[in-house]
Amino acid sequence: HNVAKTDKNDVITDVFRSRAVLAGSPTVNKGILNAMAGILEEIEGLRFKNKKAAAFGCYGWSGEAPKLIAERLAKGGFEVVDEGLKTLWEPDAAIIETARAYGRSFTAKIGVKA
Repeated sequence: HNVAKTDKNDVITDVFRSRAVLAGSPTVNKGILNAMAGILEEIEGLRFKNKKAAAFGCYGWSGEAPKLIAERLAKGGFEVVDEGLKTLWEPDAAIIETARAYGRSFTAKIGVKA
């Protein structure tokens, strides 16, 4: 979901239905986008159980977003399976392949065949 364009209730419903989530945001002013922060606030309050998660993001200077997202997911009851993926702005072909490999790695960690 693009959480800036999708109704938050649809996002939360899909989180309830899922075994795992992969959440991301670029780092903006050493934080995450407002729309993602709002979803994570909802998730924290719901205290999910038996779900896995990881985070990803891009950055220009500092790159805090994946760590911040992972912390919020953990507070929401998710088992965070790794440190996430952090890349520079405007990915080239090598970074896109790294992201695809990360996605395959994540699905393996949650027990899904890619």
